[in-house]
Amino acid sequence: MSDLELYDKQESVIGLFHQGLNATEISREIGLARKDVNAVIAAWREAAREDTHMRDIARDALNKMVDHYDKLIKKYYELLSDLDEQIKENGILSHQFAAQKNSALKAIAELEAKRVDSLQKAGMLDAHELGDELAKMEEDKQMVFDILRHDLCDVCRPKVMRKIGEASGRVEVVVVHE
Repeated sequence: MSDLELYDKQESVIGLFHQGLNATEISREIGLARKDVNAVIAAWREAAREDTHMRDIARDALNKMVDHYDKLIKKYYELLSDLDEQIKENGILSHQFAAQKNSALKAIAELEAKRVDSLQKAGMLDAHELGDELAKMEEDKQMVFDILRHDLCDVCRPKVMRKIGEASGRVEVVVVHE
């Protein structure tokens, strides 16, 4: 195989790889052995790691993703604040407000978990920072449970706690005073 043919094959492999095909699919598509496809992909990844421009692009994309998560989390906290104000104005916590508050709190926890996961996969969090992030997430989770345990009406509380128990696999004890 000439150098030109080799470069064409490599370009085809990387093009198909960027389209989301795996090594087996690429191998079938262009007629190159799977081990050769894996070698081309590994070489490309190594070259991309060594390329400062590629690292800068990846770092920029990661920073944009983190900023986006931060903005979404901030919006959900604003929503929680608005809901708390509406609850204070009305004097009661309706089923609708409870459901909205519960959804917002779950969304915050999910976004924070996704943000931490993305940063960890990118190698941006070392063990110490990861521990701090996990501790903060655990505090936030405890805050959410405390809000749900104490601020929900007696009708909503058992339903919400049962759903949380189903989702988490833990039994949440609910005491209802009549």
